[in-house]
Amino acid sequence: MDLGSYAGGALLIVGSGLIAVAGLLFTRKILSLDRLRASHDVGGYLLSVVGTLYAVLLGLIVVDSMQKFQTAREVTEREANALADVYILAKCMPEPKRAEVRNICLQYANQVVNTEWDKMDQGTYCPIARRLVIGLSQSLVDFEPVTENQKAIYPQMISDASDVWQNRRSRTNMAVHGVPEVEWVTIIFGGIITVFFTFFFGLENLKLQIAMTAMVAMLISLNIYLILLFGYPFSGDLKIPTDAFRLNQGIFADQLHKSDHIR
Repeated sequence: MDLGSYAGGALLIVGSGLIAVAGLLFTRKILSLDRLRASHDVGGYLLSVVGTLYAVLLGLIVVDSMQKFQTAREVTEREANALADVYILAKCMPEPKRAEVRNICLQYANQVVNTEWDKMDQGTYCPIARRLVIGLSQSLVDFEPVTENQKAIYPQMISDASDVWQNRRSRTNMAVHGVPEVEWVTIIFGGIITVFFTFFFGLENLKLQIAMTAMVAMLISLNIYLILLFGYPFSGDLKIPTDAFRLNQGIFADQLHKSDHIR
């Protein structure tokens, strides 16, 4: 099951709680209650140190993942906005250059929505969309403005095309790389060690200790699940939607309809 889905997250959280409880019961079976109580003073001090360090580390990674998600959303919107600007400003260009530029913009939006978004879910990108955005820049660079209106608008079109490329590169990089492996190793082993420390305490009320141990494990796994959701902004059930580019498709269709109506 995909852990980036809500069902997978529920399985991760509940499963970690059950595993922690199993570990606690196993520890109680091999160690007597008196031996566990003898380790309370040292174990409590070490747990406070380990727990604090892990909580700080985990919190920083969760916040970083949330910021990454927000950045990915903003980058996607800027890319789509710049693409729409190029399409609209192409109105000042003569035919057939206008049709060429607008056709590239439309094909790019279609490729992103229909193909690339699914590929980003798998950690890759669409080569066709990449070639199209490069072709858009080349098409604009090859154009020589003649009228005063074209000379005034042309620099803005070049700037917008550059924004499309730069934001696209940022978007695909975030989709391909995700959370570094070294962070996952640190998070997982740190969580295991922190939960493991809770086994070495002996309460008279075993049910109460089981509940507390399960809650600690589930709280840690809940934060790990947040990292899974936000650290991969183009994957899972919470992934950034294609709304910005779908809006572009609507804008392009409206502009095309107006052009046909004028003719």
